Amino acid sequence: MSTTERRTSIALSKETRDKLNALKKELGFRSITALFNYAVLELTREGLIPPASFGMVFEKTGTKPVILTGKTGAGKTTTVRSLVSEWEGNTFILDVRGDEYPEFEAIDLGAVFSERLWKGKDRRVRFISNSNADAAKGEASAIFGHLNFLKNTGLLKNWLIVIEEGHRFSQDANLRALLIEGRKFARKIILVTTDWRVYEGITEVVKPRPWEPDPTAGPKI
Repeated sequence: MSTTERRTSIALSKETRDKLNALKKELGFRSITALFNYAVLELTREGLIPPASFGMVFEKTGTKPVILTGKTGAGKTTTVRSLVSEWEGNTFILDVRGDEYPEFEAIDLGAVFSERLWKGKDRRVRFISNSNADAAKGEASAIFGHLNFLKNTGLLKNWLIVIEEGHRFSQDANLRALLIEGRKFARKIILVTTDWRVYEGITEVVKPRPWEPDPTAGPKI
């Protein structure tokens, strides 16, 4: 049985067509249709992603993991800091860059695998990844695997787990399992990434809070 593709014709001025063709070439799209699909479907959808308020992340989505997405410099880390400041339970951060959360206690891989850590209270810790990208992926995969091991013990029920630079680990099966099952065993998992599409369909997606200047701060000199 054959199907007929429905098409809609849109009249464009020559100037608009020329601009679209130039943009198509610049962005590497093979056709104007592909460019329209991206602009109308993808960009519009990304614009509808809700901001990461405390209510959205910890209340509306319950225990379901969330993906915090945004371009570099969009305020992802600032948003995480704000969320963590309102969260009163334990917090573990996979600090890939190593300079994002200096106020958190730095722990080594041995501490991550210690049951004593996860039984603690009011813990605010971070594991700083190896500067070598391949070694960092290995460390992260081991940590994700251990968290999956812990998920049935009940030790993570009062833990907020933050994973920075999540796009680096998009192919990690342990991480995907962690996100899919996260709502059942952890209070909240926040994965921070510049590209949410690689995790599309797995969990909720939020974007950084709109930046607002401090009304009490004076002008910078």
